[in-house]
Amino acid sequence: MRRHLRSALLLTLALGVPGLASAQVEGADGIDAPPGSTAGQEAPAEPEAPAPPAETEPEQPEAPAAGSEEGTAPAEGATPATGPAEGTAPAEGTPPASGPTEGAAPAEGAAAEADEPALPPTADGTGEAAAPETAPLRVIVVDAAPHGVAPVVGQHVTERIRLTARAMGYELVDPMNTVSAAQRMQMPYPPTPADLWRVTYVSRSQRGVFAKVWAHEGRYVFEISVASLDGAGPFFARGTSGAEDLHEVVERLTREALPVPGTFDAEAAARYAQPQPAQPQPAAAPAFPQAQPRDRIRVSQRRVSRRPTRRWDVSLQTEAAFGTSSEFFYNHLIGLRLGFRITKGLHLGLYGAYANLRGRGQRESNLLPMLQLTNRIRVSRRSDLTVPIRAAVGYLPFNGPVIRLSAGLNYPISDRWEIGADILVPTFWFVDDEVQISLNVGLELTYRL
Repeated sequence: MRRHLRSALLLTLALGVPGLASAQVEGADGIDAPPGSTAGQEAPAEPEAPAPPAETEPEQPEAPAAGSEEGTAPAEGATPATGPAEGTAPAEGTPPASGPTEGAAPAEGAAAEADEPALPPTADGTGEAAAPETAPLRVIVVDAAPHGVAPVVGQHVTERIRLTARAMGYELVDPMNTVSAAQRMQMPYPPTPADLWRVTYVSRSQRGVFAKVWAHEGRYVFEISVASLDGAGPFFARGTSGAEDLHEVVERLTREALPVPGTFDAEAAARYAQPQPAQPQPAAAPAFPQAQPRDRIRVSQRRVSRRPTRRWDVSLQTEAAFGTSSEFFYNHLIGLRLGFRITKGLHLGLYGAYANLRGRGQRESNLLPMLQLTNRIRVSRRSDLTVPIRAAVGYLPFNGPVIRLSAGLNYPISDRWEIGADILVPTFWFVDDEVQISLNVGLELTYRL
């Protein structure tokens, strides 16, 4: 019992006074003796235990000290062995107490769990993140091209196509960016399906729409074409409408030609957008180029042709006849000729004229009917001037037959009117078993029916 009390007093002094920690008593209990004592010798009498410091009052333990006999209370002033005193560091190898100490840093795993943000709850409560929504497809609508109708009709068609595309779920390219994209690629108007695909690519859209509108038999005719960046199509739709159901028909045709957004193939569009790598060509033996015949293309502005394109014509003619016989005479003819074009240059005419003739003692009046055949010879391919060569046979009542040959010039002044002159006109008059010859000069004005 005394040995236990002695050990408790020494432990108390060592903890309370640090300078005494190195001074230990060597004895049978395993504690070294202070300097100057004889090792291994038994003391004749046990020295009294030193009293503890007066100012140190140890805490009262809640449980008996470790190592004390069961049922024996510790001595007065002894320090319990349940743990280190307040403010004293724990001995080396002593495990920390269970549970975090107030003010201590949390464990590494706990810090990681605290820093990780929690996932937002979903509609079904599973805790998984919802997939992002797909952006709507863009569509470019090129202004409709009106042919032979009022421009406001094309504006109505364009606006109806834009409204229908928006209702189908497309995102529209605004008109200003549409014009800018067309100007960047110098798009011809109206565009072909290939041009529509290119302007769709330049505007960063997925699909493009273009419409034509014209009139036929009192109704509007619409043709809507769609180009798709994924290589599908082109798509076409055609229909007719009146002025009352124009918007309904255009909306129906737009829905027929423009596919729904869900049918767009993004992977195919990405492949079409990427430039294809150039394939290396195998080296070939040099070959001498051979001259190939080329057709010479001659570009020239087409002239407005005034060639006769109508079958029938009517001519007003006046003609003066100068006799060449020993007895000079003068005859004058004024008449009408109805002509029919048989071929491009061959004409047949029926001529009837009032004839003012020299009589035996005075001027005589008569009627001269004639049947006339004309062949027109063109002077040049670039000129509408022709040389008419005519042969006519007629009969002068109470006198005899008349044969007329002529050559002159004809020139069309418009699509219907033509002027002509007979310059060299030898005419043979058969009168009283005599043949009289005259040289005539005539002018004519022709109207094509």
